[in-house]
Amino acid sequence: MANACPQAKTTFELNQCLAEQLEQQEVVLHHYLAEARARHLDDDVVVEAIDEAQLRWLDYRQQQCDSINRVWRDGSIRGVMTLNCSIRMTRLRTHQIWYSYLTFMDSTPPLLPEPQLAD
Repeated sequence: MANACPQAKTTFELNQCLAEQLEQQEVVLHHYLAEARARHLDDDVVVEAIDEAQLRWLDYRQQQCDSINRVWRDGSIRGVMTLNCSIRMTRLRTHQIWYSYLTFMDSTPPLLPEPQLAD
C-alpha cells in the first residue's frame, strides 16, 4: 500500500488519501452486500444471518485495526497503519461476501465480478 497514494507528500496527505480509499472500498463492500441480500431476498433467515455477520465483522475490524493503532501509538504513522488495516480487511470481507453468497457450485457465472484483494 505504500504506493497507494503516490501524490501524498506528508503524513496528513497520506492519511487523507487512505481515508478516501477506505471510503471507496466501503462503497464496493456495500454493493456486494446489497447483491448478496438481493440474491437471498426470499429467505429472511439468510438475510438476517448476512446482516448479523456484517455487524460482527464491523466490530472485529474495529478491534483488529485498533490493535494495530496501539502497536504504532508512538509514531505519526499510526493513522496510516490503521487505515491500511481497515482497507485490507474491507477488501478481504468483500471477497468473502462474493465467495460465500455471489458464486455458485456449478458453472453458473458469479453475480458480480471477483473483487480485487490488492491494488
